[in-house]
Amino acid sequence: MSKTFLGVDAGATKTHALILNEDGAVLGFGESGPGNHESFGYEAAGKCIGDSIRQACAEASLEISDLTQSCFCLAGADVDSDFETLPEVMLRPIMGESPFLLKNDAFGCLRGGTTDPFGVMVNCGTAQVAVGRNREGKEIRLGGYGFEFGDFAGGGVIAMWAACALIREEDGRGEPTRLSPLLRERAQVSNAAEFLNKTYRDPEFFASLKIPKLVFLASREGDPIAKKIVLDCAEEMAVTAVALIRRLKMEEEVFDLVTAGSVFKGEDPDFIESIQKTVHSVAPKARFTMPLFDPVAGAALLAFEDAGLVADEAVYKQLEAFKL
Repeated sequence: MSKTFLGVDAGATKTHALILNEDGAVLGFGESGPGNHESFGYEAAGKCIGDSIRQACAEASLEISDLTQSCFCLAGADVDSDFETLPEVMLRPIMGESPFLLKNDAFGCLRGGTTDPFGVMVNCGTAQVAVGRNREGKEIRLGGYGFEFGDFAGGGVIAMWAACALIREEDGRGEPTRLSPLLRERAQVSNAAEFLNKTYRDPEFFASLKIPKLVFLASREGDPIAKKIVLDCAEEMAVTAVALIRRLKMEEEVFDLVTAGSVFKGEDPDFIESIQKTVHSVAPKARFTMPLFDPVAGAALLAFEDAGLVADEAVYKQLEAFKL
């Protein structure tokens, strides 16, 4: 029987499972609900993960026991205790005796972002996280733990500072900013008190306002407070990337630096240009790129390579046809 490899990418909204053969051909795909145990508990998250795997196996006409190697890239696999608990409580009941790896979901994003088995990935979405792997195989993760634990970038932080700017302008502690009318209009309120009344105890409504887009708009138009928020976020992402590069001793290397997450789609070019300037002052050969493949493909490649296989041009050509 041909060797087969499973990749699983699970987060707070969905779970994807992908099976490849040793030529890199996609044999099966499965999709289910959220697979983050932090938000939904082990049982519910495990059910979604199991459902997606069984879908992929059914499409590939395989049993789970037929899989050569698997890699789970899971949101919520964060601290040491997660790597002790998750395999036994949530994954082993699904996989039986079939071998598997467990990594944070950021590593699937890195591996799916490049055709190299090494590089750096900085993700700036709702939150921030960054991971890197050098040519020797050393891996490091930075961040992904929240503002309280040292992460000062991400859409959530951008939205927080924008809301602060609105409140502080109206109560006299801050300067006038274009952000205030933009936020009032988006929330359909006329003042800061009404904004607080609608958002203070309703985080879902606050998130639905998509405030980071407004911040980038105001920054591009030249609003100094919005520009500072954008550039502070850029500085945090650059500092994070540089820390990874230095710790992995990649300053003189040629490597892909994958930029992932919704904030990198912001409409102010000063954001990415600021990051590039700082990173290139330390690692001039770093190649900035958007992700090439979906994270679940990255997870499958990690399983593929853990089994000793090398992903070549033919494998990547097969993966190019897989798009979610």
